[in-house]
Amino acid sequence: MTPLEGLRLSAGGFPARSTEFTALELITTGLRPGHVVELGAVRVRSDGTVLGEFSTLVNPGWTADAGPLHLHRIARRDLDDAPAFGEALGELLDLCRGSVLAMHNLPFQQEFLLADLAETGVQLPVMPAVCTLSAAREALRLPNYHLATVAGALGIGDYPAHLALAKARTCAFVVSSLITTHGFGLTAELQLPDLPEISTGLRVIRRPETPPEESTWLTELLARMPVTDGGQPMLAAYRDLVALAVADRELSPDEARELGALAGDAGIAVRQTHLDFVGVMRQVAEDDGVITAAEARELSRIANALAVPEAVYNLHTAARTQTPARVLVLGDTAEADGLRAAVLAAGIQLAKRLTPAVSHLAVADDVPHSEPRLARARDLGIVVLDVRSAWTVLGLVGPSPTVVFAAANAAPALPAPVRRRQLWTARALMAAGVLVMAFAIAALFSGAPFVAGLFIGAVGVAALLGGWYLSEPAAP
Repeated sequence: MTPLEGLRLSAGGFPARSTEFTALELITTGLRPGHVVELGAVRVRSDGTVLGEFSTLVNPGWTADAGPLHLHRIARRDLDDAPAFGEALGELLDLCRGSVLAMHNLPFQQEFLLADLAETGVQLPVMPAVCTLSAAREALRLPNYHLATVAGALGIGDYPAHLALAKARTCAFVVSSLITTHGFGLTAELQLPDLPEISTGLRVIRRPETPPEESTWLTELLARMPVTDGGQPMLAAYRDLVALAVADRELSPDEARELGALAGDAGIAVRQTHLDFVGVMRQVAEDDGVITAAEARELSRIANALAVPEAVYNLHTAARTQTPARVLVLGDTAEADGLRAAVLAAGIQLAKRLTPAVSHLAVADDVPHSEPRLARARDLGIVVLDVRSAWTVLGLVGPSPTVVFAAANAAPALPAPVRRRQLWTARALMAAGVLVMAFAIAALFSGAPFVAGLFIGAVGVAALLGGWYLSEPAAP
């Protein structure tokens, strides 16, 4: 198998603004072992301009099962007329040619990609690829790094998570945001390989796109759930599947059995994983201050379906007497992304759209004063804040502990060498000020004219104050 070259998107490094990326997302029959049953690929410039898209169902072979129908909504009969992976490879390579691959949870997805590629017998050169999950960890401190959570923190809209093309499009926009808004680059100089040309002309079978599901209490809770995978890509992928199953509010016993079977085949401790998952859900719900009767029913239904009813024993329910904070952040700046991430990390509900349920509207510098949602928010009695003051009002620990770079229209921070020179200048001025003041005092005691001594003393004070001013860090 030909491995993918592990580049990284990271702060600084080699500029990537002129680089094109092809985001690739796979729907598979399982966690391990498994085959690709749908692929979606979207090619973009770093500014987010979409240059091309490709998606098709993939027939894993007549003897292979389609996998978890209730999760990915692909039946075996849907794959009968679909092309095999090798037949779809030519068109995929045409889209990828001259670009860098991008995948969310790259270590997990590449196993399926390379395994199906090996069965075709096609030899490919090493292809550069980046992982958006890894890059998001560096850019933003979030409670979890599901693709939906990362997209929400970056101000990217919802998407139907069971469609490979919709996921690939979201992944592509994540790459664009990390490069253009957060200033990320590549950790190594890019060398693009020459990919072979493979005849295409196949009949692709592309699933129709559907609108994303409406946000619910459950989807907002899932975005705030602190989840760690311990560096295990497969465990992260399984928790993504559990979150997807829970988010649609229709977690049936059949769906739960499919999840358990996938985890068991992959060697994951099913019961403990489900127990931990529901336990964290309960904790986040309780952190809101109170669990309503409707929320308790949702949690109990999920716990029972996942066969861990003990995770929600002794739930205390009550009517909510006050509305918890619910924040909508407008803007496409790094500061706006940092605030969205901090809101999620603090367990506060992050809104995707303006509704009467929103309690605070935070506005970044790139939002025009004519934005109609500002006037509507004031009409609804919603607190309108700028992004900087929102930190204090919402009780967040700021400035954001995440890696956030200045927006293009913000004053850039001083480079380290310039800052060091400024500090040395400040110290020199302060030292000179002290010496001049000492000289003025000595001159007065030795009988010099009072006015002359006062003038020399004033010069010393001015030098001292100037040095103190230069030594202070610039205000944000």
